[in-house]
Amino acid sequence: MNHLNAQQLRYLQELLDVQETSTRIRARLHILEQADDCDVADVSDARTLMELNELTDIEAARQRMAEEQYGICVDCGCPIDYARLEANVTAKRCLACQNVYEEGDVA
Repeated sequence: MNHLNAQQLRYLQELLDVQETSTRIRARLHILEQADDCDVADVSDARTLMELNELTDIEAARQRMAEEQYGICVDCGCPIDYARLEANVTAKRCLACQNVYEEGDVA
Protein backbone atom coordinates (compact mmCIF):
# COMPACT_ATOMS: atom_id res chain seq x y z
CA MET A 1 0.00 0.00 0.00
CA ASN A 2 3.05 2.26 0.08
CA HIS A 3 2.28 3.70 -3.38
CA LEU A 4 -0.65 5.58 -1.77
CA ASN A 5 0.14 8.53 0.46
CA ALA A 6 -1.83 9.26 3.64
CA GLN A 7 -3.97 11.93 1.99
CA GLN A 8 -4.90 9.65 -0.91
CA LEU A 9 -5.74 6.84 1.47
CA ARG A 10 -7.95 9.10 3.62
CA TYR A 11 -9.77 10.30 0.51
CA LEU A 12 -10.35 6.74 -0.69
CA GLN A 13 -11.64 5.77 2.77
CA GLU A 14 -14.09 8.68 2.55
CA LEU A 15 -15.20 7.46 -0.88
CA LEU A 16 -15.80 4.01 0.62
CA ASP A 17 -17.90 5.60 3.38
CA VAL A 18 -19.97 7.56 0.86
CA GLN A 19 -20.45 4.49 -1.34
CA GLU A 20 -21.52 2.39 1.64
CA THR A 21 -23.99 5.01 2.85
CA SER A 22 -25.43 5.38 -0.65
CA THR A 23 -25.79 1.62 -1.06
CA ARG A 24 -27.47 1.23 2.31
CA ILE A 25 -29.93 4.04 1.50
CA ARG A 26 -30.73 2.45 -1.88
CA ALA A 27 -31.28 -0.89 -0.15
CA ARG A 28 -33.68 0.66 2.36
CA LEU A 29 -35.59 2.52 -0.35
CA HIS A 30 -35.72 -0.65 -2.36
CA ILE A 31 -37.31 -2.52 0.54
CA LEU A 32 -39.95 0.20 0.82
CA GLU A 33 -40.70 0.05 -2.91
CA GLN A 34 -41.16 -3.72 -3.14
CA ALA A 35 -44.45 -4.89 -4.56
CA ASP A 36 -46.18 -8.27 -4.87
CA ASP A 37 -45.92 -8.40 -8.64
CA CYS A 38 -43.80 -11.36 -9.82
CA ASP A 39 -41.83 -9.37 -12.42
CA VAL A 40 -41.09 -6.66 -9.90
CA ALA A 41 -39.97 -9.32 -7.45
CA ASP A 42 -37.46 -10.66 -9.98
CA VAL A 43 -36.06 -7.19 -10.58
CA SER A 44 -36.18 -6.59 -6.85
CA ASP A 45 -34.15 -9.73 -6.17
CA ALA A 46 -31.55 -8.69 -8.73
CA ARG A 47 -31.27 -5.21 -7.20
CA THR A 48 -30.95 -6.67 -3.72
CA LEU A 49 -28.19 -9.02 -4.90
CA MET A 50 -26.34 -6.11 -6.55
CA GLU A 51 -26.58 -4.06 -3.37
CA LEU A 52 -25.36 -6.97 -1.23
CA ASN A 53 -22.45 -7.57 -3.62
CA GLU A 54 -21.55 -3.89 -3.44
CA LEU A 55 -21.57 -3.95 0.37
CA THR A 56 -19.43 -7.11 0.31
CA ASP A 57 -16.94 -5.38 -2.01
CA ILE A 58 -16.82 -2.36 0.31
CA GLU A 59 -16.12 -4.58 3.32
CA ALA A 60 -13.43 -6.45 1.37
CA ALA A 61 -11.76 -3.15 0.43
CA ARG A 62 -11.78 -2.09 4.07
CA GLN A 63 -10.24 -5.42 5.05
CA ARG A 64 -7.49 -4.95 2.45
CA MET A 65 -6.87 -1.47 3.92
CA ALA A 66 -6.56 -2.94 7.41
CA GLU A 67 -4.10 -5.54 6.09
CA GLU A 68 -2.19 -2.87 4.15
CA GLN A 69 -2.99 -4.66 0.90
CA TYR A 70 -5.43 -2.07 -0.47
CA GLY A 71 -4.44 -0.76 -3.88
CA ILE A 72 -2.42 -3.88 -4.67
CA CYS A 73 -3.74 -6.15 -7.42
CA VAL A 74 -4.91 -9.47 -5.98
CA ASP A 75 -3.78 -11.28 -9.14
CA CYS A 76 -0.36 -9.86 -10.07
CA GLY A 77 0.64 -7.96 -6.92
CA CYS A 78 1.30 -4.70 -8.78
CA PRO A 79 -0.02 -1.35 -7.55
CA ILE A 80 -3.45 -0.33 -8.83
CA ASP A 81 -3.40 3.16 -10.37
CA TYR A 82 -4.78 5.84 -8.06
CA ALA A 83 -7.08 7.09 -10.83
CA ARG A 84 -8.60 3.60 -11.09
CA LEU A 85 -9.14 3.50 -7.33
CA GLU A 86 -10.80 6.92 -7.46
CA ALA A 87 -13.13 5.71 -10.20
CA ASN A 88 -13.79 2.34 -8.54
CA VAL A 89 -12.85 2.53 -4.88
CA THR A 90 -13.45 -1.20 -4.38
CA ALA A 91 -11.18 -2.25 -7.28
CA LYS A 92 -9.10 -5.26 -6.33
CA ARG A 93 -7.35 -5.77 -9.67
CA CYS A 94 -5.21 -3.55 -11.85
CA LEU A 95 -6.77 -2.69 -15.20
CA ALA A 96 -4.77 -5.30 -17.11
CA CYS A 97 -5.73 -8.13 -14.74
CA GLN A 98 -9.36 -6.93 -14.62
CA ASN A 99 -9.52 -7.15 -18.42
CA VAL A 100 -8.13 -10.70 -18.32
CA TYR A 101 -10.60 -11.59 -15.54
CA GLU A 102 -13.56 -10.21 -17.51
CA GLU A 103 -12.47 -11.97 -20.70
CA GLY A 104 -12.44 -15.21 -18.72
CA ASP A 105 -16.01 -14.54 -17.55
CA VAL A 106 -17.18 -13.95 -21.12
CA ALA A 107 -15.48 -16.99 -22.61
